[in-house]
Amino acid sequence: MALLAVGCAAEVARRRWRGDWVARANRELDVRDQVLREEDPETVDLRFEAHRLRELGDAAGALEVHARLLAARADALGSDHPHVLTTRFNHAGHLWEAGDRTGALAAYEKVLADMVRVLGEDHPDTRWTRNVLTSRRSKAEEAT
Repeated sequence: MALLAVGCAAEVARRRWRGDWVARANRELDVRDQVLREEDPETVDLRFEAHRLRELGDAAGALEVHARLLAARADALGSDHPHVLTTRFNHAGHLWEAGDRTGALAAYEKVLADMVRVLGEDHPDTRWTRNVLTSRRSKAEEAT
């Protein structure tokens, strides 16, 4: 009987935790959807075009389109908006893929500093950017 009670309590706790997690995820999606709904349709088109060119292997074309996307998002949302910081991080990746290793590393360093200032040291995006920068630095050093 005690085992059944422990099992039931564990199931209640799991469902409560899952419910909290689902609610948090839905709130986050609502925020993201709101930002995308507020974004100009042309900006959304630029995002999809940059992704399409990247998938086709046109790194230079993707970089050019992504630069326009970054400028449009920064104008619309402000340079410290988390979506703009993410777009800057992605732009550094486009620089890297286009072969501009020095420019990419500089872009990663700048966006990392801004993420630390805006989001904080422990934010997942800040930690991810720091890890990618470290990895890309190592690859650049191996290449030289």
